[in-house]
Parts: sequence; structure tokens; C-alpha cells
Amino acid sequence: MSEVMNTFASFASKIRFEDLPQTVVRETKRMLLDSIGVAIAAQAIDKGRLCTDVSLRLGGRPEATILGAHGKVSASNAALANGELINALDYDALFIPGGHVAPYVVPAILAMAEAQDASGKDLILALAVGTEIAMRVTRGMSPMVQTVRDEQGHQSYRWTDPYGGSRYNLGAAAGVGRLMALDPARMAHALGLAGHHTQVPTHSKLSYSLPAPMSKYGTAGWQSTGAIVSALLAEAGYEGDTTLFDGPSGFWRFTGSEVWMPEKVLPGLGDEWALLEQQYKPYPSCRVVHTALDLLYQLLAEHHWTADQIEKVRICASAYSEKPHLQNKDVRNAIDAQFSAAYSIAMAAHGIPIGVEWQEHEAMSSPSVRDFMQRVTCEVHPDYTSKPLADKLMILGSIEVTVDGHTHVAKASFARGTPRPGFELTDEELREKFSHNASRWLGYEQRHQAADAALMLEQIPRVSELMRHLAPS
Repeated sequence: MSEVMNTFASFASKIRFEDLPQTVVRETKRMLLDSIGVAIAAQAIDKGRLCTDVSLRLGGRPEATILGAHGKVSASNAALANGELINALDYDALFIPGGHVAPYVVPAILAMAEAQDASGKDLILALAVGTEIAMRVTRGMSPMVQTVRDEQGHQSYRWTDPYGGSRYNLGAAAGVGRLMALDPARMAHALGLAGHHTQVPTHSKLSYSLPAPMSKYGTAGWQSTGAIVSALLAEAGYEGDTTLFDGPSGFWRFTGSEVWMPEKVLPGLGDEWALLEQQYKPYPSCRVVHTALDLLYQLLAEHHWTADQIEKVRICASAYSEKPHLQNKDVRNAIDAQFSAAYSIAMAAHGIPIGVEWQEHEAMSSPSVRDFMQRVTCEVHPDYTSKPLADKLMILGSIEVTVDGHTHVAKASFARGTPRPGFELTDEELREKFSHNASRWLGYEQRHQAADAALMLEQIPRVSELMRHLAPS
């Protein structure tokens, strides 16, 4: 057993709620509230409805809730639906570098917490542990976008083609195992099993798939079932691969990384929390265009333009924006809509309410929206190829909007929702986002009570007290 496996197993088994910094407790609750809200909203689109229907069909012992649906199913089937729901709108929290961790970690842990009717503190601890381990495994592996510098100091980018959310499953299993009070030995077996109960790394394939499939960059819900099964098997005595990280054919290799850097994984574990670098999305679209969207909304507020007045828009974003699904202007489904840079800009210009409304048929089929998209261009920001970023959380963006022959220019280095001064989303803003997301399924008072319960989760003796507020009206 490697030092990484041994340390993770011991950390996940032994850490207590009292060991968590208050900043971590707060951020974990915010992540949970945001995840629940975007999941409920996703019941309005086909991907969310279909996954819910299949999970209800599979059924099982009534242990856990499918968010935005009536009744209960087994914990595994609830995780199946909720993983898909959380990521369905591409409106969920994420890490940069890293990716969408919440839809891979939250569902299994939330389902098991409800099945055991754990306390709010137990749920917070499990989510914090799971997210931390997921992010630390990622630190030791190839990032999705790799920076290459030549002898003159110029930089360029290349892609880690076999990249995906498989690296997060160990975090989900660790959180479930913590709820089940697995000892270090059984926790190691659960982590070893979770490494084999993962999806294949398909993120890169999505970038070239048009129309975009509902599976996107991997089915987070399906992988979540593997985390629950891993912990249950380990509890029963089933032995997992405790040498998961060892050797040239270890976890890193069979999940697509080019390297394994264990020296980046463990330093500061329990003291320096990667979870605190989580970003929240103010828009239901790919994060790389959010800085440009922020700038467009600022210009619209200042000048009060209508979409018809805007002659053309040019945006610059991260290197990822050159990918075909970001450049796509033929939006045929909700997944296309999430990734098309031109479509997101069109939504803002037309004043479409921010939320699931961006991915509904009326918006996607609008002749005005489709016409506007042809007037939008998206390019890679030049600073991404000229010098290293001063801060790894930067999402450089610029926008040029031409109206009446005059071009208005704006630039920024961070997007709203980034944990940097002046760019964070406040608790109140996350509550407002949750309330809008849940508004079609929960009444006003119910939404208020659910948000209170999530943001005061450590005061709740049983998770069922949170979940009862989430049953659709």
C-alpha cells in the first residue's frame, strides 16, 4: 500500500467535524445548497427527466430522495439520478484547474447520509472529506490543459485527451465510507474498489461531438453508484485494490493521466483545503465564457442596448474556447446550448432570465437568437499564449460590442463566482440562485426553509429535516 493510499484512508476514517475550519464548513454548505438547486431545476430538461424516470423505474428500498421528484428509491438509484441532475444544466460548482467535482462527489454522499439519517454535521464532514480527496487525487495527475513553454519563454497549450471525472470517485467513496464509520483498513479497500468502479475518461471526446450527447463528459450519476457499492462491499469484507496508486499501470495510468505526481497530493492535507478554491457559476453555461458574459451584462446595464441594436460581438476567452463545441452555432439541444459561446452571448443580449430558461426549446428555437449568434465570434485570449497566468484561478476575458458603428471594449481577469476579493458569490446571491432554480417545484416558503436548512446544516440533528423541505409542492 502506497503512502498516498494509507494517508487517505487514515485521514478519511479519523477526521472529526471539530477538526474542520469554519471556512470549510461554510463552503461545504454552500456547495450543497448550490448542487441541490441546480439539480431541481434540471427536472425541466430531457436529460434530467429521463434519468429521474430510469431511477424511479429501478426503485429499490425507499432510502433516499431524487431531487425534484416525489417518493424515494435506494441510495444507489438516488445517486444515479442526482449525479445526472446536478450536472445536467452545467450550472454546478467547479474547480479550475480541476473540473466539475460536485456532481461526482455530492450525490453518493447525500444519498447515503439520508439513508442512514445522519446528522447535519456528519453530512458536512463527509462532503468536505470527499471533495478534498477528489481534488488532491486530481493534483497528482495531468491537468486537462497543459502549458508548454519554449526556450524564449513563449507558452502554448496542449490537451490531455483522455481526461475525465473518473479521478473524483475516490472522494465520493471516502465520503460514503466516513458516513459508514469504516476503519482505515476497510476505507483503503473502499478507495481501491472506487478506483476500479469509475467511468472511462471521455471529456475530450465531448469537445468534438456535435450535436453534443446527453452523456456530456461522462455520466456522473452512474459513477456515483460505484462509490456507494465500493463502500458497501468494503464494509462487508470485500477486498479492494489497496495498491491502486502503485507502479506504472496504477490508477493514474488507466484513467488517462500521463504522469503521477504523489509529491503534490499529500502536503497540507487537513490544514490547507483545496475545497476553498471552489467556484460557483452565475450562468448555466461553460465557465470559460463567464468573464465575457459578466462584461456584456455590465455594458448592457450601462447602455441599455437591445439585441437588435448590436451589430456584432467579439469575445476572447481561455484556450478551451477554440474547441468545436464552444465554437458551435447550430444549437440543437440543451447540451449544445450549454457550450456554445455564441448562444450564451445571445441569451444575455436578449435578456432571457438566467437559469434553465436558457436551455428550453423556446429560447433555442428563437429566430432572433439564431440570427444574433451569427454576429458573435469567440477567440482565444492572446495573453493565454504570451505569459503565465499571475493567478491560477484567472479566467481572462474581453469583449468588443459594436453598436451604431462604434465599438465598446471591456476586459477582466476573473469571472464572478471566483473566490477572490470582489468576485465571490455571497450567501445571499447563492440563495437567490437556489430560489430561482427551485421555483417551479417548491413554494416560496418551502424554498426559504430549504435554504435555511442547508446553510445551517450543522444545527440539524437529522438529514431528513433538510430533505423534507425538498419534496415538490
